[in-house]
Amino acid sequence: MPTDNRESLSEKLARLSPHLERTAAPGAPGPSDSRRYEPVGSLGPEVVGATHVSGSRGSFWLRRTLHDPQEPWGETLLSRLTPEPTGLELRVPLDGSGERVPLSQCLFVDCETTGLSGGAGTVAFLTSVGQVTGQGFRVDQYFLSDPAEEAGKLDQLWQRFEKAGALVTYNGASFDLPLLEGRFHFWRLDPSFRELPHFDLLWPTRAIFRKRIGECSLGNVEARLLKFARVEDLPGAEVPEVYFQYLRDGHSPRLHAVFEHNRLDVVSLFVYAVWLTVLADPERPTLADPDDLMALAGYWFRKRRYAAAHLALDEASQRVLSRGQRAHLSELRGRVHKREREFDAAHVHWEHVARYQPDRIDAAEEMAKHLEHRRRDYQAALDVVDKALENLRIREALGDEEASAQRERLLHRRARLRRLRTGGNP
Repeated sequence: MPTDNRESLSEKLARLSPHLERTAAPGAPGPSDSRRYEPVGSLGPEVVGATHVSGSRGSFWLRRTLHDPQEPWGETLLSRLTPEPTGLELRVPLDGSGERVPLSQCLFVDCETTGLSGGAGTVAFLTSVGQVTGQGFRVDQYFLSDPAEEAGKLDQLWQRFEKAGALVTYNGASFDLPLLEGRFHFWRLDPSFRELPHFDLLWPTRAIFRKRIGECSLGNVEARLLKFARVEDLPGAEVPEVYFQYLRDGHSPRLHAVFEHNRLDVVSLFVYAVWLTVLADPERPTLADPDDLMALAGYWFRKRRYAAAHLALDEASQRVLSRGQRAHLSELRGRVHKREREFDAAHVHWEHVARYQPDRIDAAEEMAKHLEHRRRDYQAALDVVDKALENLRIREALGDEEASAQRERLLHRRARLRRLRTGGNP
């Protein structure tokens, strides 16, 4: 790829002033001269190692960096998770179809844009594409020094996407990919990349980890799950401002921070994808936190993948659990068995819930339904309802509004069970 003969990084850094002062060469006009001089602190894409590339539809800047997957990323070391991360198949963030894509065929995509809200006028001025190669995890960053160069950059992205097996993003379904698709349409390029399998890691993250870590931004995932801390990272909200300063002044002392922020996003996306694929494997889940495992079971339950849900619950049962956690695990077991129409097994687990948490009216109702409708044991069902009504008294005394509605349901059920027990009509 051709490059232009610009000042080298070492030459430019040698003349940088710590305070970014304006200087003039000996004999140059003084401050009163009307000509404009470039500040010593002027930083452009060449300073971060980018090269100017010319393509069939225009030019753009390209910065390429390489990350060794064997190096630790915070406290996460991929070699401890799997001896061969490049041989993995990405399959965790699925729609339930069970589709698998080799990690080596996945492109990890993240965009920095001129606006965080999207819209017709928003441009992705910096797009990073990461991919596993024989040398490591390579990150290619495509940068626009002028928005008019966008067609050349998008044409190069199109060529990359054409060879991909899948795209991996973080919130890309709602932001990155629709934005790129709109820009492809604008320049009359074929947005066929939208037909590729797309793994948006935000969705399984919310389903599995939101209860424990709260905010599910990529930054919080880095800090709470990967144990990776960024140093002096540029906040994402300030990225558009830096780019506009670059366009206005022809330089920005913070442009390098934009490149680094974007690079870290893509490397973290890759590391997190491997981490999630290994630890949340539907056939062998090994997440350390029992609440995460139970949330994973709930995720698979909603995807109707009941065998995977049982395996996650089996793994959670091997952890040290509090009384509340054991009740929740039994509740999930009961729901999965009920969905599988294994009603006797479900009943056993609802009994466990009632033993761990006697005030759980939902458990009593599930038990009473089973005893009434399937076993026809009306007296046993009546005993369950009477015990639940006793447990409601304390909650009603404390002013629990939900308890009153629950009492009405239980009283209605008790009246019907009494009629059934004596042979009357329901």
